[in-house]
Amino acid sequence: MERVAGMTEDSVCIVTGGGGPRIGSGICRALAVKGWTVVVADQNLAAATAVADEVRAAGGSAVPMVLDVTDADSVRRVVAATVAEFGGLDALVNSAGVGLRKPGAEATPEEFDRVHAINYRGPWTCIKEVLPVMLANGGGSIVNIGSVHAAGAAETFTLYAATKAALAALTKGTARDYGRRGIRCNIVHPGAVEVRGNEHLLDEFVATRQMLPAAVEAIDIGNAVAFLVSAEARAITGIELFVDAGTTAMLFSNGFTD
Repeated sequence: MERVAGMTEDSVCIVTGGGGPRIGSGICRALAVKGWTVVVADQNLAAATAVADEVRAAGGSAVPMVLDVTDADSVRRVVAATVAEFGGLDALVNSAGVGLRKPGAEATPEEFDRVHAINYRGPWTCIKEVLPVMLANGGGSIVNIGSVHAAGAAETFTLYAATKAALAALTKGTARDYGRRGIRCNIVHPGAVEVRGNEHLLDEFVATRQMLPAAVEAIDIGNAVAFLVSAEARAITGIELFVDAGTTAMLFSNGFTD
């Protein structure tokens, strides 16, 4: 019988971009509440440490690690350190990402390379490095963080949307390639997420571009991720889950226009 991530109290998850003030930290908090040991992996050690400290202060288990998802050696070091410290690895959440907002043809080659290196090649590298560990353990769960823009690029989000659409395809392909060997792979597409200081910017968005009247919060993304990596989601793989308060459905009904 394959191993099912989230079935034991000592389940371990690496969260890339875990030091992020928005979605990354929300994912780490949600996982910790569910009893996961969280590896808060981020390029910014101070940010990762702050999130890990917050999780531990709330009674959870977390450790910070430095990770550059564009550097395969860095990814290998984090995976090896995780296995050495905790004896295994049950889940990976690819949350590290970067935005780019400008018309696609006006981006520089350097901007193109950067957004693809972090948003698409980075998750692929992390998946590539964790799979041998998960397969040796009999299974595991991977959740990628996409975007509503994967469903149809809004104006000036062309290259960003392209990376998230590619990530959705990578998710489904990974689920297909390794499902028979106990690996589940899903993607969560956040909508506009409320963070401290941007509440006023979301008022019009919530009123005009969401079906639900409340803003999406980071913990909402975290709760969706925590479910998908858990044993309760053992029959779910290859899906795109939109946590966007109905934004995508509304935009599709309007032709995905601003």
